[in-house]
Amino acid sequence: METNQTILLAMEESINFLKSASKYEMTHSENSRRKWDGFWWHMAVLYEMGEVKLIPESAIVTAQDLLENQVWQTFIISIDDHPTSESDKMKLDCCHCELAVFYMILMAYGCDLDKELPWIREWILKHQLPDGGLNCDPEAYTHSRKSSIVSTLPPLEAILWHTDREFTEQEAVFLDEGARYLIEHRLVCSKQNGTVIDTEWLKPCFPRFFEYDILRGMSFLAEWSQRRSKALPVGLLTEGLNRLNTFMDEGGLRVGRQVFDPQGAWDGHTFPLLEAVSGIGDISPYLTGQLEQVIERLGPAFKKI
Repeated sequence: METNQTILLAMEESINFLKSASKYEMTHSENSRRKWDGFWWHMAVLYEMGEVKLIPESAIVTAQDLLENQVWQTFIISIDDHPTSESDKMKLDCCHCELAVFYMILMAYGCDLDKELPWIREWILKHQLPDGGLNCDPEAYTHSRKSSIVSTLPPLEAILWHTDREFTEQEAVFLDEGARYLIEHRLVCSKQNGTVIDTEWLKPCFPRFFEYDILRGMSFLAEWSQRRSKALPVGLLTEGLNRLNTFMDEGGLRVGRQVFDPQGAWDGHTFPLLEAVSGIGDISPYLTGQLEQVIERLGPAFKKI
């Protein structure tokens, strides 16, 4: 895949930023999680570009140390889940989608987090709700019992994409129930009335971090079908392709949305690499590759569209 000069220079700048960041800067919560220019986000963009191996090893080591020593390893649902010691109160409180993104970056780099930090996979698997998804809002576990599509996809991806062995029974159920949740919601729709929950999800987004768009859900279902030997939801994927049609042209799939949209919920400082790969209307080779994988899974069914 050819990479233009602007992106190459921006990649180099992010790599240098990660090399030069001190351990204090990378573990201090205000700097590490600052949207969208903290060190995790530089690493996440490289990961989503398929360039995770360019992340400096020093940054990976520090990131793994942060997860091991600077994160409160319990999702806070009840009063009993809160840290009590002063040192524990200083730790980061993660949510499902955030933790799953961190996990995927380090696993893709080659870290064996299931051996070194087994609590992360255990966390992901234990927080599935009865409807098949997850929710980063603690009240969902004590009141509504309803999941969030946004909160659900990164944990599902973490288990699906980063298990290089046969799935355990618990993992298989987790993935199958997650797929059921997406299918019942037709990727973007309310189960109650069938309307699109958020029209922004119909716009291809890159990079996503832990945000959602319809292609992200389609990609999961296509891979889940193959890995779990389950029937491909052809009609649903076809419907998804039709919804994406306005963003397709002969060159590939165009970016339709920026996660850091100044008019959106997560407005904040950015950095050159994030801006270089997220131009609205630009053809994204990364989104195009994901779309092509979905189309390949559809095979002859795609020709009938």
